[in-house]
Formats: sequence, structure tokens, C-alpha cells
Amino acid sequence: MILFLRILPFLVGALQAFAFLYQSKFVYTYPWFVLLGILFVPISATLITWKKIPYRDLLQKMLPTYVTLACLAFGLLLVEGAWQFWLLAGCAIAVSCISLELLFLLQYDPAAYPVHGISRVNVGYVPIAVWYAASTSIGMITFLHTDPRWHIALMTALGALLFRSTGHEDATSTQTTQWTLFGALIGVEVGIIGILLPIPMQTQGLLAAILLSAVLRSRRYLYAPQPSKMVAYIESSAAVIVFVVMLTTTTWI
Repeated sequence: MILFLRILPFLVGALQAFAFLYQSKFVYTYPWFVLLGILFVPISATLITWKKIPYRDLLQKMLPTYVTLACLAFGLLLVEGAWQFWLLAGCAIAVSCISLELLFLLQYDPAAYPVHGISRVNVGYVPIAVWYAASTSIGMITFLHTDPRWHIALMTALGALLFRSTGHEDATSTQTTQWTLFGALIGVEVGIIGILLPIPMQTQGLLAAILLSAVLRSRRYLYAPQPSKMVAYIESSAAVIVFVVMLTTTTWI
């Protein structure tokens, strides 16, 4: 059994590749193939942690993974070209493998588990999830004329879920609730900005990812050990530079 669990992260990663590939070939069956592939991730996570940690704790650790995979599946709707498809599918494979591998190490080989490994990769998933969700949602408004209010609702839900599930381990339940509400508020603002700014869908996704990720990252400076001032300067400078370059070089519709 332990051997099966050891290779399970890689099996699930391969399954993601087949699920996304088959879904791209049989577009009229969307989203059943890709949902089936994603479903194996929580099933595998449950098998790896069977009777070892409460399901509530498991959900807290793995929720960003599930949300990111759902956003990638959503992004499959408007993906164009082979390289864009394989970039999306590659993200799905990597997210599945990394999360399940870290979960396995946490349960069966703690000495090899990186400190706060799952928490760190969960934060890293945030810009990926937001970029695909925001760009695809704006694309559906542009090409399919969906109600813009759905975009605001999506960003609100995404902000709340990501802020809640990527909280610091030392945060109290009250702080977690406050950050969940704050994440929803940031999501509302990002959604409104996405509707108002006349820029391409890819730029919309990048803008949403920068705004939401920057606010979420700033939360880290509230807990010890705090990143150094040099790290804060580098991160803030990089975010500002990318933000300015993006808005000054993009095509305004």
C-alpha cells in the first residue's frame, strides 16, 4: 500500500494530462473529462492521509490546490493554440503532483518535508488561479456577452477562498474570518476594475493576479519572523514595475 501511495502523486499528474488532453479533443463534453481528472486529487489526498489528520485540516491544506485546478479547468474554455493548452495542462500536472507529493512527505517522511512546504506552494498558486479565472471570465464577457456581475461574483468568491485558505498558521479564527471578508472585498474591487478597464483579457488576468497577490503577500509582514526590509523593497519595486510596464505597453481597446 505504501508503494502505491508513494507513486500516487505522479499517477494523478499523468491522469491530469490525459484528462485535459481528452477534454480538448472532445469539447462538447466539457467539463466532464477535466472534472473527472480533478476529482482524483481530493480522492488521492484522502487516501494519503487516511486516519492521520482530520478531514477539516486536510481541506484547509488542499483547498488552494482544488481552487487552482478548478480555475485551470475554467481557463480551458478559451485556451487557444497548442502552446497555451500545454502551458495550462502543465500547470495542472505540476499543481497536482507538487501538492500530493508534499502531502505524502508530510505524513510519511517528515524529515524530507520542507518547512511550511504546503503553505508556501499554496501562496504560489494564487497568481496562477487568479490569472486564469480573471482572463477567462473577461473573455466570456467579451466574446459571449455574459453578465458582468458574474465576473464580480467570481472574483469575490475567489478572493474570499484564497485569503481564507492561505492564512498564516498562527492566525486565530477571528483573524481568519477577518481576512476572508477582506479577501472578498479585494475580489469585489478587482472584479469592478476588470469590467471598467478596456484592456485585453490576458492583461486583465495579469492585473488581477498582481493586485490580489500583492495584498495577500503583504499579510505575511504581520507575523514573525517578518521578511527583511530589503525583501519588502525588492518585492514592492518589482510589483510596481510590472504594473506600470503592463499598463503602458498593453493595447487599450
